[in-house]
Amino acid sequence: MAREIPREGKVVRLSSKTKELLEIDSKHSAGGFFHFLSSSRAARDADGREIIDFICMLSATNLGQCHPKLLEAVTTSMQTITLTNIATKVGEWAEFTRDMCTRFGYDKMVGMVSGTEGADAAVKFSRKWGIKMKGIPPRDVLVLGVSDNYHGVGSGIWPIMNDMGQSSDYGISNENLRNTNPKTGELLKYGCLEDFEQALADLHGGVAAIIMECIHGKSPSFEEDLNFAIGVRQLCKKYNILFIADEVRMGSGKTGKFLCSDWMGPENKPDMVVMGKSITGGAYPASYIFGHDEVMNLVGGYESVATFGMAPAAIAATRATLNIMDEEKLVDRATWIGQVWKKETADWNMPWLDYTTNRGADLGLYLKRIGDPRHTTRRLSMLCLHKGILTYPDGDRVRMGAALNIPEADLLRGIRIVHEALLELDSYDEIETGPPMKGVVPDM
Repeated sequence: MAREIPREGKVVRLSSKTKELLEIDSKHSAGGFFHFLSSSRAARDADGREIIDFICMLSATNLGQCHPKLLEAVTTSMQTITLTNIATKVGEWAEFTRDMCTRFGYDKMVGMVSGTEGADAAVKFSRKWGIKMKGIPPRDVLVLGVSDNYHGVGSGIWPIMNDMGQSSDYGISNENLRNTNPKTGELLKYGCLEDFEQALADLHGGVAAIIMECIHGKSPSFEEDLNFAIGVRQLCKKYNILFIADEVRMGSGKTGKFLCSDWMGPENKPDMVVMGKSITGGAYPASYIFGHDEVMNLVGGYESVATFGMAPAAIAATRATLNIMDEEKLVDRATWIGQVWKKETADWNMPWLDYTTNRGADLGLYLKRIGDPRHTTRRLSMLCLHKGILTYPDGDRVRMGAALNIPEADLLRGIRIVHEALLELDSYDEIETGPPMKGVVPDM
């Protein structure tokens, strides 16, 4: 059963402890989000109440919190050696790269730290390929992105994303790295293959690569995502353009295949893949870029370095995560989670609910834009939180993702809480959500 909500009439209040932390946070912390969890094998909020984690820390903890085998592997590694890197690689790195490339079907890989670094490095490699192999003049080489995709907010990759003020507020722009048509300035919209057909018909000779999250998860149906991704991939083949799959958010088994790009079939295999977040179960920061020799052999010494990019603990966490996923058959379980979600939500029918959707264990629901200030995803997510489940508001969507090893009882209880919150969303005069976020909140 869902936890009873403290009410003042029809008002839901934040706890005094949460308000205290928000006040400290607003004074000393820049950016960030709006709630707090304490450390525990089961996620707990700032008041010590158990919370069902339905966001997996924005896709990083697909194995849940504190998986014992994952903790043991990282702890053992840290007790053996703290760090080696590009100056002196740990001996296991060579075997690790061999095993990873064999598993995923690529020739070479590079180790970085964050998904942002991984996406930035992949784009950088593709630009060099465009200059050296395709013969594009350096000043003209283009890499294109797709609207509503997230690749991180580092200065090198940020220009390829939707406008969040990176140009006007930070002076960060790059005419050669964009998700708009260079001739018209119009967004290259996710799901609209015609946008890419039009842009590439005129400009393909100067385009080195397209980077995208292949399976986005926002369309009502999986088929829409898949058909679009395959269409873009085929255009890349037609025009000799590298296709880069950003798998940081939707990879590592989440969609029911280990790489979400695997859904496109072997004939549409990406030229490069970026992995991060959950590739280590969230236990240690690491990202990896995989590619074929034609691209990866161009990367010279000190052209892609990260102090912690080949850390022994990252290797240990990655190996442990892959072993756990194989042993517990968690990729198959992602499919089962999606089937449960579809079954449980099939008869949901509220005037303010638009639709529910999923890609394996990546779950989402959309609210209708009907102008009622009560019907916002932020209010819905806060009501869910008060009832005992952590979700993430993103525009019209409440984004959710269940850990691949979530107990069935917790999965069903979490879905019931979301349903209950949806039914009650119209009932409350106020659902206290804390201070508003500044600026545009990207989908991560």
